[in-house]
Amino acid sequence: MMYFVWLLIAVILYFIIKFTIVRIVEAGGGIKANRLLITNISLLVSIAIIIVATISFSLYQIPAGHIGVVYEFGSIKGQITEGLQFILPYRKVVIANIQVQRHVFGRLESFSIETQTVLVMASLNVKVSPETIQELYRTVGVKWFETLVEPRVSQNFKDEIVKYKSVDIAPNREAIRHTVSEKLKGELSSYSITVVDLLLDNIDFSNAFETSIEAKQIATQRALEEEQKIKIVKNQADQAVEKARGEGNAILSIAEKQAEANRKLSESLTPELVQYSLIQKLGDKIEVMILPAGQNFILDSSMLKRK
Repeated sequence: MMYFVWLLIAVILYFIIKFTIVRIVEAGGGIKANRLLITNISLLVSIAIIIVATISFSLYQIPAGHIGVVYEFGSIKGQITEGLQFILPYRKVVIANIQVQRHVFGRLESFSIETQTVLVMASLNVKVSPETIQELYRTVGVKWFETLVEPRVSQNFKDEIVKYKSVDIAPNREAIRHTVSEKLKGELSSYSITVVDLLLDNIDFSNAFETSIEAKQIATQRALEEEQKIKIVKNQADQAVEKARGEGNAILSIAEKQAEANRKLSESLTPELVQYSLIQKLGDKIEVMILPAGQNFILDSSMLKRK
């Protein structure tokens, strides 16, 4: 379109220059103007303008890693590769990037299974096939990323994160990233858009939820500490019980042994043995013994007679 504007400018300038020169010559002392010369000068100026405009609108420098999509009156006619290229001046070239492009998604809002707000920060690396870039521009348009990729990234994260509880999202971030990446690859492959990689940079929650999580963690920690204290007291009590039980068993064992010894001793005693034992305990110097009258005495009087 601009090329035709320059052509119009050249034609207008032709008539302006020709009219101006004629007026100058006629005003210069009645000298008759050489109209042929004036016409030639005006024509040469106009041709020069057309040549400059044609060259300006025909040469395109396509950077490395890019493709030039060629438009003619609004329709796509083809594409040109990188380097200095010459096309018809009335055509337009739109430069398309076919390199790996990184796009950052700052805050993708999703929800957990408990409808807690989850904020996802991700980076997506994509590239477009150079052989089909013009078809993508023809069917989708220049803003193919905003049309195809952005809404799919947001929706796929929502569909995947809603499967998890809030506390399970962070531990499963790799599974979430992989699932969303595979979905994007399948959905965008038909448009010749290649998903090189999807990076899950960060996962965040609302301030209220983070505060509640922190409070819960503190309460849990305190409960664990109290539980540990209870375990220590219980262990000490168990040890005391075991110690008492051991001491009781030891005393019982001693008593049982003593009772058994007494029983055996009792079974082995006879009247003669008892009397003999008592005599052995009497002193050698005893000459006279006074015995209580009318009471039984354990020793037989015959045993007290000296031999």
